[in-house]
Amino acid sequence: MPGIKYITRVLRGVRFEKLNYVMGVVKQKSGHSKVRTFCDILWCAARYGAGYYDYVMFGFYDMNGKQRDTYLTRVRNKKVCELMNQPGYGDEFDDKLRFNVRFADFLGRRTLNAAAATPDELSAFLQGLDCFFAKPSRGTCGNGIEKLRTADWPDAEKLLAYLKEKGLDVLEEPLAQHPDMAKLHPQSVNTMRIVTDRVGDTVHIAYIVLKIGRGDGFCDNSGQGGVICRVDEKTGKICSVATDDYFNVYETHPDTGIRFEGYQLPMVQEAVAFARKAALVVPQICHVGWDVAVTPDGPVLIEGNDYPGTDLCQLAPHYPEKQGLWPYYKEILNIK
Repeated sequence: MPGIKYITRVLRGVRFEKLNYVMGVVKQKSGHSKVRTFCDILWCAARYGAGYYDYVMFGFYDMNGKQRDTYLTRVRNKKVCELMNQPGYGDEFDDKLRFNVRFADFLGRRTLNAAAATPDELSAFLQGLDCFFAKPSRGTCGNGIEKLRTADWPDAEKLLAYLKEKGLDVLEEPLAQHPDMAKLHPQSVNTMRIVTDRVGDTVHIAYIVLKIGRGDGFCDNSGQGGVICRVDEKTGKICSVATDDYFNVYETHPDTGIRFEGYQLPMVQEAVAFARKAALVVPQICHVGWDVAVTPDGPVLIEGNDYPGTDLCQLAPHYPEKQGLWPYYKEILNIK
């Protein structure tokens, strides 16, 4: 039990506008008053190490104590990361330039370090490309990524100056995704988040979720407007409705109309085997969330996350059984 010290830290770091928003969402979904919800949030922080976003994401307002105690909360997730990932190796994942070098054999696409490239090297990279992606070397949730048309940048020196000004150090050519992935939302590359946990010589799979873009967005991340579904590892089918960062629930995709639950994804077993292989590359980092795209030729890596967080797994609409991931981690890590 985290106790009073954790509650004190939570209160010091509270963004009251967001907390009020969360309590409003809970009131809408459950009818509970904000006073009741606030007190319950404090209790869950003390008892389970849950933050206020944990409380609403997991649906703690509609659970008993036994059910709540099965969830991988923010404090428990931090403990898992500390037990499984050695300090000093995070940049192998957090720095996209380093990641692209270390995992070059897994990318399935050409990349370029724009910070070190010459105009001639940039021109050679763009040869034959109608468009390309430019990313900051550090960042999360798809923030700062731009999709640029090659025809708009005939002068390589001007393009390099623009990239430097915007802090866009990583260039990548577009990926062609598998038709059955593209059907869900063709404007974005839709990826599976596959979380691996390596314990000794065994690589466990904690969960798989699918991230899907929306509207005109080219990014599948829910932080950029996308939606998230749960995936059954055994069948390779979507096994839940979708949800977004605003706690909305969708039975079908708002743009393409495809029904989520029961949709068969391509090459899921191949993607799982691919993630298991990637999990062996950096032995000091054992808990990783891999974003895997599926091309017509097979799975490829988009990125790896050494601190996957709890914002994609255990979402209430995905887990109507109200059973979280904490028992899984207690078992594989022998946590009492």
